[in-house]
Amino acid sequence: MNLWTLAAITACVLIGSGHSQAGDEASVARGGRLYDDWSRETNDRPPGTVHPLFAAKGLAVASNTWRCATCHGFDYKGKAGIVGIQGRAGADPAAIVSALKSATHRYDGLLQEGDFIDLANFVSHGQTDMQAAMDSARKAKNFMASSERLYGTICTNCHGQDGARLREIFALGETARERPSEVLHVMLNGHPGGHMPALRMLGMEIPARMLAYLQTLPVPNPASSIAHGGRLYDNWQVESGERRQALPHPAFPRSADFANDAEMTWRCKSCHGFDYLGNQGSYATGRYATGIKGIRAMAGADPAKIAVILRNATHQYGAVLKERDLQDLANFVSAGQTDMDASIDRQSRRAKGNAAKGAGFYETVCAGCHGKDGKSITVPLGSLARANPWGALHTMLNGHPDEKMPALRELDLGYVVDTLTHVQGLPDRR
Repeated sequence: MNLWTLAAITACVLIGSGHSQAGDEASVARGGRLYDDWSRETNDRPPGTVHPLFAAKGLAVASNTWRCATCHGFDYKGKAGIVGIQGRAGADPAAIVSALKSATHRYDGLLQEGDFIDLANFVSHGQTDMQAAMDSARKAKNFMASSERLYGTICTNCHGQDGARLREIFALGETARERPSEVLHVMLNGHPGGHMPALRMLGMEIPARMLAYLQTLPVPNPASSIAHGGRLYDNWQVESGERRQALPHPAFPRSADFANDAEMTWRCKSCHGFDYLGNQGSYATGRYATGIKGIRAMAGADPAKIAVILRNATHQYGAVLKERDLQDLANFVSAGQTDMDASIDRQSRRAKGNAAKGAGFYETVCAGCHGKDGKSITVPLGSLARANPWGALHTMLNGHPDEKMPALRELDLGYVVDTLTHVQGLPDRR
């Protein structure tokens, strides 16, 4: 298929009454962004309750139920048992606005008149046949040669060579393979509330070519994701560089120690412990006790479901963490937890390793930064490892937030536990 044949198909791909006038393309593209996530595009808060159409569907994130794409899909064919919008292609935009304001959609009072016009223009004139660009397995049809050079010039400044630079979104390769219709929609219309250029005026050929290239980009390193999630679990405010919270977390018990220390109350480990057992483990009593259950029951759970929990009204991390950070934290909860009781005696707090074996590992791998006696940091390592061996082991496996300490989780756990046992024998004082 040559370029001119594809261009002719592109003209037919635009559903309904045909391609809108050039002067309307900005309106159609903005309508596509509103369709994706109107609250981000307008910078307005959506209702705090679940949309009535989803009341019985059990969706945990209320804001998602108010997005057009949640109901009608990025292929515009409908989802979650709700009909798509393809039947509205070419319809009178005024009639579409009336439908959006109806008791079914309930957008009256949430959007401005200009928003309604843009959204209606998209529904009427902006839908594209996503299946024209991919096969039944959602793999992009390689109409043309690879668009590596297009990607390298248009996209890499923001997304990086591997498509994984921006933490606000999932890695491009992974998303393009799993949700190609969404990727095409965003390429055509831009990202809600963002600065990504909309490629709609270029037709479908270039986005289709770019989708084929995006699907070749690498999968993010899973071990790196889990280790990064472990550091976020320790202290996401330091690890992510996000603004530190000025007010205590609303779910942190007011009777607990550190309840007035805002940063401490937002750290996952403050509620669930470094042994991940919460009120059933080593943090059941003492100054770090909160009475909150641990996360061990979530080991092996679907990371996507864990991410929903992280965003819910109890945790509220959707408001403070980027998408990729939420994904990494969920990956850690699912696949990164260690059975601390197998490595550390809960009563004596002694690591269950061989100190002599650990000495050699420590002196070659760790002493360069920490010093042979563990005193090259603010608090001597020996003291830290004896007082909180669970925190020490967690840090050894995942690294320390926002520091260059290597994460050792892919090594044999025996090396790490032996090293912790040796460190617990290092001196207390400087």
